Amino acid sequence: MLSAFEDVKRVLASVGALALLALNDVRLFYTLPGAADPGNGRTHALSLQLFGDFQTIYASIFDLAIRWGLMGLILAACAWAVAETLQPAAQAKNADKRR
Repeated sequence: MLSAFEDVKRVLASVGALALLALNDVRLFYTLPGAADPGNGRTHALSLQLFGDFQTIYASIFDLAIRWGLMGLILAACAWAVAETLQPAAQAKNADKRR
């Protein structure tokens, strides 16, 4: 029964990371300007589509770092989930070879 909860924990970690990225994109979409603002450092163009509405926004280095950091978090959470899921299968295979 405990292993079922561990599986859910791995899935929830991956889905939670995806949700953080989605919330960050919503924040970017609604708060960042649609025109370049060099005075505030918002010079990097991003094209986002949210609910069918396509918009080009201008982000700062900080906004880009957060966005790519969240992408790294998603990749790490998904890699962890896959590695933990495949680990019991690898252990079972090794146990069968020893017999």
